[in-house]
Amino acid sequence: MRRIERLINLIAALLDSRRPMTAAEIRTRIAGYQTDNVEAFRRSFERDKAELREMGIPIEVVKDEDDVDAYIIPPKKYYMPDLDLQPDELAALRLAADAVLGVGDEATAGLRKLSLDAADDAMSAPHVVWGADVAAEQPLLGPLLSALLEKRPVAFDYESGDGKRSSRHLEPYSLVHRRGNWYLVGRDVDRDAVRSFKVSRIRSSITPDAGRYEVPQDFDPDAHTGVEPWELGEANDLKAKVRFDEKLAWWPQQNMPRLPLTDGPEGSVEVEMPVANLEALVSWAVGLGDSVEIVDPPEARRHMLDHLGPFLAAP
Repeated sequence: MRRIERLINLIAALLDSRRPMTAAEIRTRIAGYQTDNVEAFRRSFERDKAELREMGIPIEVVKDEDDVDAYIIPPKKYYMPDLDLQPDELAALRLAADAVLGVGDEATAGLRKLSLDAADDAMSAPHVVWGADVAAEQPLLGPLLSALLEKRPVAFDYESGDGKRSSRHLEPYSLVHRRGNWYLVGRDVDRDAVRSFKVSRIRSSITPDAGRYEVPQDFDPDAHTGVEPWELGEANDLKAKVRFDEKLAWWPQQNMPRLPLTDGPEGSVEVEMPVANLEALVSWAVGLGDSVEIVDPPEARRHMLDHLGPFLAAP
C-alpha cells in the first residue's frame, strides 16, 4: 500500500471514530498498518503521526478505560469554521498570499489551510485543503473508510463517464489513490463482479446496506484501477528508465511500488517502466518538472529532448 493511502486511512479513521483508538486497534483495523511485526508498525506509526502533526492535523492522545494511550482527531479542531469573508477581504487575502508564498514552511503550511482559488466564482468562504489527498477535500472518504473497517456493504448513486447515473450496491474492498484521484474498489453486488468507482463521481451520500462480507485473500486493487497512459498503445517490449532526482526521489517510492526501483547517482532513484506510448510518457515526465529525466532507451530520451527543444532554444 502506498504511504499516502495509509495516511488518509489513518486520518479518516481517527476523524470518524466514535472513540479514541489504541495503537493495537490501529495496527489490526487500519489498512496499511496490519503487520505481525510490532516494531515495524511502531516505526511507521510514529513517522506518520509526526508528519500529520507537521501538517497541522490535531492528533490527540488520551487514556482509555484501561489507562492505555489512545488516539483521536477531534472534528471540531480539524475542520475550519466558516470565516464568512467578503469578496474584498478575499481579494486582499489572495494578494497577501501571493506576496508571502514560498517565504517559508510555516507560511506555506498556513496558507494550505485556506482555499484561495482565484476563480471569479470562488468568492465563498475558504475551506480546509490540507493538501491534495486529505479527507476534508473528499467528505465521502470518511464514511467509505468506516464501511471498509466494519466490512459493511454500502449503496450510492454513481455517474459514469458518459453522464448516466445509476444506483450501485457495493461490498468495499479497498480505497486506492491513483494519478491524483481516489477510487473505491469492491464487489458490485448486482453484477457479482469486482468494479472500481472514482470517488469524485459518487453523486449521493453513502448509505449502509445490511449484512457483512469478507475481502478475498487474493484481492489485488491494482488489477481493477486501470493502466497508466504510457501503457496504452501498440503492444511492444519497450522499457524506459526514468530518473527522479534527490528532491523527488520519494515520488516513485510512494506512487510506483510495483515497478523496479534502483539507486541512481547523487541520491536519485531510477525506475524501469514498460512503455507502449512514448508521447504519453514524455508528457507525463515533463509534467513532473525538471526533477525527472528519461535516461533510456535512446529513442525515448531523444523524444523528450525533441519535445523540450522549443522551450530550451535561446531567445
